[in-house]
Amino acid sequence: MPTSTIQHYDDHAEQFFSRYETANVAGLHSLLRHWLPAEGRILEIGCGSGRDARFMASNPGLDVTATDASKNLIELAAKQAAPRDGKSPLFRQAVFPLNAGHDLLSERFDAIVAIALLMHLADNELFEFAYQVRTMLKSGGIFFCSFCPGRESTTSDPRSFIDRQAGQIQLLFERLGFNLLHQEENQDSLGRDLNWTTLVFRLESRFAARPVDQIESIINHDKKTATYKLALLRACCEIAQTSLHHATWHPGDRVSIPLGLIVEKWLYYYWPLIDSDLNLPEMRVGRNAKSLAFRPAFNRFIDSFKPGGLNAFFALFQSGRLTGEQAGLLGHLTTLIAQTIIKGPITYSGGSLEGVDRVFSFSGVQKLNSCNTPTELAFGFGRVYLPASIWREMCLVGHWIGEAILLRWAELSRSFAGQPVEISDVLAQLLTIPVAERATGEAKKIFSRHTDLICVWSDRKLSPGKFDLDHVIPFSIWHNNDLWNLLPTDPGINLQKHDKMVTRDLLFSRRDHLIHYWRILQQADPLRFFNQVGRTLLGKAIPVHSENWENPVFFSLAEAVETFACQRGVQRWPEHVI
Repeated sequence: MPTSTIQHYDDHAEQFFSRYETANVAGLHSLLRHWLPAEGRILEIGCGSGRDARFMASNPGLDVTATDASKNLIELAAKQAAPRDGKSPLFRQAVFPLNAGHDLLSERFDAIVAIALLMHLADNELFEFAYQVRTMLKSGGIFFCSFCPGRESTTSDPRSFIDRQAGQIQLLFERLGFNLLHQEENQDSLGRDLNWTTLVFRLESRFAARPVDQIESIINHDKKTATYKLALLRACCEIAQTSLHHATWHPGDRVSIPLGLIVEKWLYYYWPLIDSDLNLPEMRVGRNAKSLAFRPAFNRFIDSFKPGGLNAFFALFQSGRLTGEQAGLLGHLTTLIAQTIIKGPITYSGGSLEGVDRVFSFSGVQKLNSCNTPTELAFGFGRVYLPASIWREMCLVGHWIGEAILLRWAELSRSFAGQPVEISDVLAQLLTIPVAERATGEAKKIFSRHTDLICVWSDRKLSPGKFDLDHVIPFSIWHNNDLWNLLPTDPGINLQKHDKMVTRDLLFSRRDHLIHYWRILQQADPLRFFNQVGRTLLGKAIPVHSENWENPVFFSLAEAVETFACQRGVQRWPEHVI
């Protein structure tokens, strides 16, 4: 705080004391009563006359320390009687930000209150102040602040006033691991033409910032001995984006997802890296590169699908048409991958910041003898547990986190290779996705058997063999060729829609048509259809002879459409263009 401002408070201490004591603060005290803990240690910074400190100390469960930069105001505040049925606050002079080594920096409080203070701090002091608040708060502690945006110094009141907007203060504290609980705007308690902003934050952890920073810590600061941690994070981000309903919420703000979904992602991640001329080891022990733990089993599995490769496996796997030998090899391989995930990144991810617990844990089955479909894989293993805060972050911004992980992965793979390898070459392998080109052809064959087709998005009649297949959720957004996502449409309509997402109104108005076409697909290939809607839309296994599945599938699709449109900023395709 500028010395001139402190001096002004000292020179006019009695006037400020009298003004603060006569203010109408019923609303402010109501907020304090609501947001402060029932018991614990409270620190007030900038206590002025001690008015609010005495109010807080009237709660016998609170132990209040009140500070102010003005020596004269502190002396006047300390002379006031203790609150009824309470104890007197401990008053002491302290200028914030505190100097290094100040004894208050070693104390821990359950809440810190700063009323009418932030606008006095210079720009170069603001972050240090916020950091010191973070240092002195216990994890889960409350920071309560009130300030007046837009106030200016005058000849009669030369105190320093810096315009601080709510969004600026919110971002400052959120970057340090705080979560905004409440924001409120109020008129001035002294009747002046001023508006005050009150913000209430909770410190989620003194040792880590936002959940995305914990993810960043794993990416950047954990030991870089393998690409396994990057693969785990990438898989979790993708699952959060496209398989949200597989998550189960647990007490203690924890979430679990099926390990089998992560294993399946690893199959698609590592296949192009192994079946490649780049010879990427993906691990390093000491100074020596080391092969993947499951590479030999993966090579045997890849050999069983030559010459078709990954796409051939994907097509057979999606429809449950693996041979007995291939299903056995897949069971063995996925078991090795699952055990690698459990013993590696699940055990060792996180904890690189002092006092931060490891991020992941695991419980359940670790072995799969045979596997023939994605559903068997998804539900064949136990579950991976992680903090709900990190899961929420992955659901909201996992798309961007995943893209950042790809670059880190490519850089790490190149460093392990020990030979000239271009990052672009590694990225090309990492971006390889299995594409079941036969899926669209098979869907078109199914629909071509029917002569009464109508465009799914309009009432235009379709000629057999002369219609397009539209991805309800565009392939460019979600690389998904599941049967439920491939529906017949008029070529002109399909050209108009292109990569846009249908509006909610249009989706619901064509609901009966979607369900009609889903029933056609389900009757033609029930195993594949129910495998796909169960895995991607519903998050649970669906028996082949299920009934009354239509509405749950439709509403899950509607949720997916709105979520993708909102998070990706996808242009909507309005109904009136038809």
